[in-house]
Amino acid sequence: MKRIVFVSLIGFIVGCSDESPIDSGPPFQITVVSQGGQPVEDAMVEGGIDWDAYQVQTDIAGVATLPGSARDKGATIYKTNSLPTSISRIEPAQYILQETLKQLNFIGNVVGKAVRFAPNEIITLDYGGAYHLYSYDDQSVSETFTVQLHDSAVAIKEIQLFGDTLWFTTHDSGIFVFSIQDPSSPLLLFRVPISGYLGPFAVKDSLVILGDPSNPGPLRVVSYCYSGECPEISRVENYFVRKMTRIGNAIVVLGNSESLPTVFDISNPSSPRLLYNGLEWEYKTGFFFNQQTILTPWYGSGGTNVRLVYKVLNFSDPANPTTGGSFAADSWITGLATDDYAYGNHYNHWATISVLNRDLTSFFVTVGTVSGGIIDGYGGDGVGGAFHPYYVIGNRLWKLIDR
Repeated sequence: MKRIVFVSLIGFIVGCSDESPIDSGPPFQITVVSQGGQPVEDAMVEGGIDWDAYQVQTDIAGVATLPGSARDKGATIYKTNSLPTSISRIEPAQYILQETLKQLNFIGNVVGKAVRFAPNEIITLDYGGAYHLYSYDDQSVSETFTVQLHDSAVAIKEIQLFGDTLWFTTHDSGIFVFSIQDPSSPLLLFRVPISGYLGPFAVKDSLVILGDPSNPGPLRVVSYCYSGECPEISRVENYFVRKMTRIGNAIVVLGNSESLPTVFDISNPSSPRLLYNGLEWEYKTGFFFNQQTILTPWYGSGGTNVRLVYKVLNFSDPANPTTGGSFAADSWITGLATDDYAYGNHYNHWATISVLNRDLTSFFVTVGTVSGGIIDGYGGDGVGGAFHPYYVIGNRLWKLIDR
């Protein structure tokens, strides 16, 4: 009896030590080519989950050898400046990877999220609180200055620039305010010592309005002063705040579907007044552009020709928003660089960043991509800033150019 138990235990241990418990079968090859039939080198083929997950690059002949477990299962093929393609059941065959209409040209490394993006100069702040000053042109990037702004200024959450005054919230160290009038010598003006997990915020005169992105409230209205005191004036419960902006005396917040968006009047900060509450069940989130709120749909349509329809709300009069129409795109747009250029995540591969151009029909089509661009530390889309035709994506500077 003891002998049987011992042998069974050994068999159990050996089974658990197997690196891959999946019976994958023999490997097989696929070939990736361009529209013109030329081999595509360094394209990534990706698929599987957990034990059978894989990432394989194509060689100079466009060939990738995939594990047997990949056969007849879903896969994605992608490469920078190509349109990611999803395959429902991959098998030994030839697959076409289509090039984008334009291309993003790599210039150099730029760490962090852009505080100010101007001709020939970029100021960034990285997630760890390091401030960077870069000069750039079409051929290169040079870091000319960097400094850790403050020992406690770490885990940066949200950044805003008002003129030459830089504001940012942190994970648990309050709000910091710096002057960057001299970009190579940032100066601490004051710190607002508010505790807790901070996120989206707005500033009006001597008020800071703070939202909670992970809990249903409170939305806090806080008075600040240079001495560091920050009494709370009022609060509003029961609202998640994913994003926030200010239009005059109005605070516009984006939360869940039952708060897309919600607008509060803070002309009397001790008693915020609800002006508008949007119930947009067909939309999951949104973003701001000028005085517009753009809502992102839950789903796309169109099969292989994906169409995501975005709703535009105009808040020039915050108490009476008007529908500004809609537009469609082939990617998940997260921001607009200009009226005609946008950026976001490609529909077929979230980790591929798309830069899109509006065509004559007002459809935003992906014209350039960066694969593996989700590197920003802020939990965002990997886009650190845009000053068209320049984009910071995945801690790198790119320029959108014609082919």
